[in-house]
Formats: sequence, C-alpha cells, structure tokens
Amino acid sequence: MTELPVPPPPRRLFTALFPPPEACAAIDAARQRWGGLPRRLHPAPERMHLTLQFFNRVDAPHERAWLATLASLRFAAFDITLTHAEPWRVPSGTIAVLRPEPTPALNALHQATAQLTRQAGLPAEVAHFRPHLTTLRRAEHTTLTPLAAPIAWRVEEVVLIWSDLQARPPRYHRLGRVVAD
Repeated sequence: MTELPVPPPPRRLFTALFPPPEACAAIDAARQRWGGLPRRLHPAPERMHLTLQFFNRVDAPHERAWLATLASLRFAAFDITLTHAEPWRVPSGTIAVLRPEPTPALNALHQATAQLTRQAGLPAEVAHFRPHLTTLRRAEHTTLTPLAAPIAWRVEEVVLIWSDLQARPPRYHRLGRVVAD
C-alpha cells in the first residue's frame, strides 16, 4: 500500500463496490439519455460506486481497526444488475440513483461488512440498507427515463475508500481492498 499525504483524522471513509469500466460506460450512457441534465455531471464515471458502509468522521485508531478487520472478509464473487432509475430527495437536494435487483449475495455482503465495522468499533446499521448507485447530483430538473437494458457487473472486490473532499476536484483514495474467494 502506498503512503498518501493525509490530513489529520478524522476522515470520511466508506466501503464500496465499484463497477468495471464497461459498466461505468453503460451507466454514463443511460444518464446521457435523461432530459434536463446539469451542465456538469457528478459523479464522474470512475467515482460511481455502490456503498456498503459509510462513516463521515473516522479517527485514526478506528480507521486502522476497520482496515485490519476488513482484511478478514470472505465472500464469493456475484453479479449485480442495475434495473431502474429513481430520483431521491436528500438534504443537499435531489439525486438520481440506479437501484439493483435484490440479491441474497449483496445483502449478505452488506451484513458481513457491517459486522466487521462493528468489530472495528464503528456503529454500523443494517436495518435501512437501500442499495443504490448514485449517478447524478443536483438532479432537481432532470427527467429520468427507464434503462434501455439492465446494467450488470461481477462483484469481485470490496474497497475501503477515503473520500477527500478538500481536494479539487474531490478525490477517492483506495486504502485497502478485499478480493472475492
């Protein structure tokens, strides 16, 4: 793992599933068909992901513990299929998300990562998990249309990310990853 110039903790961390480039291209193509897109699209295709666990302020000891416990994660590769778009109201406005078809494998992976974050001393919640991939922020005037076809990819890794919002543009730093068995 490379050493990164890092601000002092606490930092914004999350575990996520990132689609491969071909799925990102399909996601971007789907959103390009929507009406009323803002001039600048957020997030960029390479930042699109499905979040498993998120914590806004993680101190250094908990970050190290989360990374260490995540290394013990075991899971089998599985497929995710994004099937429909939805607008969601969030505190910052409206976002457009793509929702996956429900799968036991995704739910099990979410449960497993929640258990590991609790072992690391973080208060993971599992009851309100609504798997989604955010495709667009500031989507108040965007008209979502159905996907032309489902967008699928094979989940083969879970990644721990530090979301550096101080960088311009904001950056994701991969702190660790676990590959499927």
